Amino acid sequence: MMFAKSIPGVEFDAGVSGDRYSGSIEALIAAGIITAEHLPAATSVTFFNGVQVDGRKVKGMQDERWMQVRCVGRSLRVTKGITREERARREQARQQEVEELARTTPKKDPGIDSARLMDYTASAVLPVGTAVFAYGEGATIVGEYKLRRVYTKDGQYADGERRLDYIPGYTCRLDEDGAEFFYPAHAVRAKSGAIGHLRLVSGAGQRREIGFSIRSLA
Repeated sequence: MMFAKSIPGVEFDAGVSGDRYSGSIEALIAAGIITAEHLPAATSVTFFNGVQVDGRKVKGMQDERWMQVRCVGRSLRVTKGITREERARREQARQQEVEELARTTPKKDPGIDSARLMDYTASAVLPVGTAVFAYGEGATIVGEYKLRRVYTKDGQYADGERRLDYIPGYTCRLDEDGAEFFYPAHAVRAKSGAIGHLRLVSGAGQRREIGFSIRSLA
């Protein structure tokens, strides 16, 4: 629920289709949200332009002129319509929230075997022993091109403790100190200028661009 107002004794929800207020009769009246004339004789009552109406007749006109008061247990729930412009704005904001949640929420780790069934085939790769630049540092490929499971703070999967990704790339030994690291394929370039990594795109879906520093191997 999106809370946007602080009213003593009243819970407010700025819904996509209207503003909803929940609370006791006394709190709602004290806040000026309704008056005693708005109290329902039965379960609920609907108003349009301040006049009590048959709710079924104005169901498709729930704009800023519309209000419904409904009994919920010992409390009331008051729903007030909003303008078409405000509804469109809220619908767009809610959609953005849903998309952002889907983007940032990690998926369950499918496991390396399942991940390898995805389309990570390359039509040209650098063989083991090739002298390369890995993120600009001189190195030699010591581990063939393959899909690896790596931990990364913004990974699209999670194993219950940390977020991770499955990244195609190489293991390289740095010329400077002999240390070995895994590098994503796009970060490795042959010193000779030979063709590097190419991925087949036929049948492949849209993939998230990867940009990060060296990650630890899982």
